[in-house]
Amino acid sequence: MPDFRDCILETPRLTLRCVQEADAGQISALMVPEISRWLASWPLPYTEEKAFARIVRDREAAQAGNMLPLVVVERETGAVVGYFSVFRDADDGRRAGAGYWLGLKAHGKGYAREMGPVLLAAAFEMLDVGVIEAGAQPENAASFGVMRSWGMSQAGDRCHYASARERDELCRYFQITRATFESVAV
Repeated sequence: MPDFRDCILETPRLTLRCVQEADAGQISALMVPEISRWLASWPLPYTEEKAFARIVRDREAAQAGNMLPLVVVERETGAVVGYFSVFRDADDGRRAGAGYWLGLKAHGKGYAREMGPVLLAAAFEMLDVGVIEAGAQPENAASFGVMRSWGMSQAGDRCHYASARERDELCRYFQITRATFESVAV
């Protein structure tokens, strides 16, 4: 069984590595209302204790080979600036979902676009899935820009339970197949 807790990916400006318990304080500090409002499962206040519990859970999923839970670290500063994860669908092991966010100071730097090809290549190979999807609220144009830059195409709208707000929310989903990714990555 694969264990992804030692996963490290690099781009010219970033290191994506499996989240560690020691990251809880930095992750908690980055989770502000302007970020949480777009995220289904990152409620406020996002305390260090909540971050720690999520890290433990996500590392267990990484150990089981079902998730790549990665913090985004600026190589120049060494600071954690975001959290990206790709996780195997519990109902269909050939599909995966992607979730991501960057702290406010990392917005507008092209980081999400930069890491897309590296993240998707690793996720397709390591999770051995055929499709990766991501979703966002219809008002989240920036997220749709990221998804399109990753080569994803719109797959439809559906409701998703947002535990952060304890309600169902309409989300727009985009996806990319492994075949499509490999055909444009060559």
